[in-house]
Amino acid sequence: MDLTPFLEIEHRYGLIEDRIDGFAYWTYFRHDIAGEVMIKMDAGGEPYVYPKRSKWQQMKARIGTIQYAMRFGKVPKESHDLLILNAERRVWSGNCYECIYTDNIASRYQDSLVLERPYFQKHFRPVKTKNLIYTDRVEIRTMVNWYFQQTVHKRQVEKIRKFLYQRIRKPMEEISRVYQVECDLERILNSILCGYYVYQVKRKAFGKILDRVNPKVILEVVGYNIDCMIINELAAERHIPTIELQHGVTGETHAAYNYYPGTYVAQFPQYFFAFSRFWIDTARYPVREDRLKEIGFPHLDEAARKARKKVTKKFPRQIIFISQPKIGEVLSEIAVDLHELIDASQYHIVFKLHPGEYERWRERYLRLAASGIEVIDNNKVDLYELFAASTYQIGGYSSTATFEGLEFDLKTYIMRKGAYPAVRALCEKGLAKFFDSAQDLYQLLSEEPEGEVFSVNFWRPDALENMKREIDAIMKGQHQ
Repeated sequence: MDLTPFLEIEHRYGLIEDRIDGFAYWTYFRHDIAGEVMIKMDAGGEPYVYPKRSKWQQMKARIGTIQYAMRFGKVPKESHDLLILNAERRVWSGNCYECIYTDNIASRYQDSLVLERPYFQKHFRPVKTKNLIYTDRVEIRTMVNWYFQQTVHKRQVEKIRKFLYQRIRKPMEEISRVYQVECDLERILNSILCGYYVYQVKRKAFGKILDRVNPKVILEVVGYNIDCMIINELAAERHIPTIELQHGVTGETHAAYNYYPGTYVAQFPQYFFAFSRFWIDTARYPVREDRLKEIGFPHLDEAARKARKKVTKKFPRQIIFISQPKIGEVLSEIAVDLHELIDASQYHIVFKLHPGEYERWRERYLRLAASGIEVIDNNKVDLYELFAASTYQIGGYSSTATFEGLEFDLKTYIMRKGAYPAVRALCEKGLAKFFDSAQDLYQLLSEEPEGEVFSVNFWRPDALENMKREIDAIMKGQHQ
C-alpha cells in the first residue's frame, strides 16, 4: 500500500491537528484506519488473532485484572530518573519472562521505574524486572467509565459520535475512493468513540503518574500504542524527553512511522532509537533528523552470541518458517506441501508461529496441525536457538525475525505475495530469493545456492552501550 495519498488526504483536511475536547482523534487511530485499508486491499488473514473466551473465562480475566491492580499497581511516591513503558508481550528466558527490549537497559539504571500494560488482561510471570508497576488500575477505571457513559449518558455519547462522523466522513470517502476499497466506517467510528472516553480517563491517570514519578527521560516500546501516545502528549507539555525503541519493521508502508513532511505530532516520541541507519532511511518520521539515532538491538547482540555457543545442529538441513497472522494460513499450506515434497532424511521443518497466532492455530491451520511438522506455539522456545540450528529460513510480509535470521547467515526465501518493501529489499539486494509456491521453494532448496556474504548492516553493534550513552546525553540535556 502506497501511503502517500493517505498522508496527503489527512494533511489536506487538517486531521492531525483536529481535536475534540483535546482528543486528537485522528492521530490516535490513523494507524488502525490505514490498517483497515490495507486489510481490504491485501489478500490474507487478519493482522492479529484474538482469543475467544467463554463467559467464565472473561470473568476470570476481570478478576485477574483486579488482582494485578491490587498487588502490583501502586505507584511509588518518590521520583525516578528513567520511566520505561515496556513491551507487555514478554518472552521466556531461562527461568523467567523477559521484556527483550527494555529489561537489559532497565538493569543499567537502578533509579528506573517500569510501567507494564496488560496483555489480553494478563501479565507474564515470574519476572526479574525491578521496580515494576502494572497499569491495571488505570485499565479498570477506563473500562468502568466506558460502561458508565454508554449506560447513563447515551445522548452525550451519540452527540460525540455524530460530531466524529461529520469530521471523518469526507476524508474517509476520499480514502476509500483513492484506494478503491469499502472501509467499515461504523467500526472505525465505534473505535474512535471508545478511544475518546479511554483518552479522558487515561490522560488524567497518566498525568498524575508523571507528576509523581517526575522522570528525566521516558523510554517506550510500540510508540503507537494508545498509552504511549497519551504519555508522549503529556510529556511534551511537561518538557520531558521521550524515546521510542524500535521493536519491528518500520518502512514506508507503516502508517505509525510515516507522516506528511513537516508535520508536528505531539503524540509521537521526541527521539527514535533505530536498529541501524537502514531503518532510519525507510520511513518518514515526524522527528528531526538529529533525533533519529542508530542504536542497534541489545537483545540480539547478547542472545545471538549465546545461541551460537549453545546449539549443536541436530539435522543436516533445518528449515524454519517464520509465520505471521496475516500470511499464516497461506504459509502453513506451503509448509505442508513442501513437507510432502522433501526428503525427510535430509530436511527437517520447524514452523514458528507469531505470538499473535498462538490462539486457536490448530483450528485455523488444520493441515498443519495434522502434518507432523514441528510447530512452535509458545514463547518458551528461544527463536535464536532455532535460527542457530537452522540452515534456511522462509518468511514474508513484514517480519523483523527474518532480518534477525540473517544474523545467523541463514539462506533466506521470501514469499513474494504481500511482502512489505523493507522485506522485498532483501531480495533486491541479493540477500534472499522470492518464491511463489511450494514447488518454487522446493526447487530453490534443491539447487542449494551458496549463501551470499552478509553485506548490509541491519543491526548496529554494541547496542546496549550505544543506548546508554544516548540516554545519558538526553538526561544531561546535551541533545536539544
